[in-house]
Amino acid sequence: MKKLSGFIIIAAVVLSGCSKGYYDINNNPNNSTNASVDLVLANALKTTGATPLLNFQFLSEWMNYWAPSGSYAVNSSDGASYHEDQNTADNNGLWLNYYNNLEDYDYIEKTATASNQYFYTAAAKTMKAYLYQELVDMFDKVPYSEALKGTANLTPKYDNGQDIYEALSTDLGAAVVLFQRADAVGSATQDVLFAGNNSKWAKFANTLRLRLLMRQTQMAGRSAYIQAEINKIVANGSGFSTTESGINPGYSNSSGKQNPFWGFCINTAGTYTQDFWRACKYPITFCQVNNDPRYTRWYAPITGGTYVGCVVGAASGNPVGSGSSTFGPGLLVSVSQSSIILSAAESNFLQAEAVLRGFLGGSDLTLFNAGVQASFTYLGAGSAAAYTSQAGNKQTNYAACVTFNEKLNCIIRQKWESNNNVTPFETWCDYRRLFSLGLPAITEPPLSVSSFLNGPNVPVRILYPLIEYQSNATNAPAQSSLAHFTSKVFWNQ
Repeated sequence: MKKLSGFIIIAAVVLSGCSKGYYDINNNPNNSTNASVDLVLANALKTTGATPLLNFQFLSEWMNYWAPSGSYAVNSSDGASYHEDQNTADNNGLWLNYYNNLEDYDYIEKTATASNQYFYTAAAKTMKAYLYQELVDMFDKVPYSEALKGTANLTPKYDNGQDIYEALSTDLGAAVVLFQRADAVGSATQDVLFAGNNSKWAKFANTLRLRLLMRQTQMAGRSAYIQAEINKIVANGSGFSTTESGINPGYSNSSGKQNPFWGFCINTAGTYTQDFWRACKYPITFCQVNNDPRYTRWYAPITGGTYVGCVVGAASGNPVGSGSSTFGPGLLVSVSQSSIILSAAESNFLQAEAVLRGFLGGSDLTLFNAGVQASFTYLGAGSAAAYTSQAGNKQTNYAACVTFNEKLNCIIRQKWESNNNVTPFETWCDYRRLFSLGLPAITEPPLSVSSFLNGPNVPVRILYPLIEYQSNATNAPAQSSLAHFTSKVFWNQ
């Protein structure tokens, strides 16, 4: 199923890019001499918006958000068994999709820089950083300094992940400086992320930069670098994201134009068609034990009004057919809902952790509560005040936590919840970054119970795709068949 889902999403992205009248431009602007940067940005953002959730279906399974319905015998599937190989469709598809998307942003950056279109240069730098970070987070060393040169270099070298991260932090700082220029002007209609709002773009760039830096907090000898970079963020004065960062090119109820997740679940006739993925049992149970109403927004009740989840990797016992909960009203709001690439909740939790670690000024308690409320608000779950003030509950009440690990656990626990069906990629990164600390928020969620597990824990990386060993064998780093359990990305050492 993991291989099949990867192929489906690749096809969906390609097909959606070919829809007439829907930002229909040359899909490879590097071969075009007259593609307008505003149109290329619209199409590039549309492509980016299709990837955060659906390309990472297997992560939603690994992180205990989704589970296959009992109607399918999948305990030996790639997702449930943590199987990876270099010919997995997800690996090849992710690699190709990311670099194709990067080509568009690179075209924008070069073209806009040559014509002093500062807004577009800054937007392209920001989105390149967004994509390159995730490539490093998946694969570690990747082509960067010699990449995106077309036929001028078909076999680019692989750069170290840490070097790429440092370059991206610098680029994000430069992007904010450009966004702050009075003559940095974008198209409100073609900018399908922030509608030409430079302030929101600058906040987004700063938040991405903070995300880069917080990834490195468990590395020895990085504290001084992290502090210096955060000081630069504070000094530029633009602040961090306070609203959802969502891409919306004008989603509508037409084939190929629906919000990607909506279209994944509901057809244009309004019929719910997603039969494979169901609610995972663990988050429902956790919410019920901790008086958290969000499970009623993530998932829908079965007949009779109860909420039933499935267990990842179970060979039997999962309810079949309509006996388990589907996705709920907080996730499936409308066919035209935006595709979130960075949530307001995540922005607050990143800041809360930075304050807790002493890198950033402010109140970690205030930021924590703001993060939980942002998640409640996004899902339409009302006020979070009662939830975050439960006496003695160190999973939900930050003020009840005393030690560093208790506070960090509380932040990461709520971040895990807020990422449910929004950005599962971020949960996977937190899992890898903090696993050695033994935090309940990381270790308590159950792993797959499949009897076919390839390794003891969730994989720590994605393997390089077979296509790289076929086309760039000289530079592609060699990996063993079990590297996805042992070969960690640079910040996870």
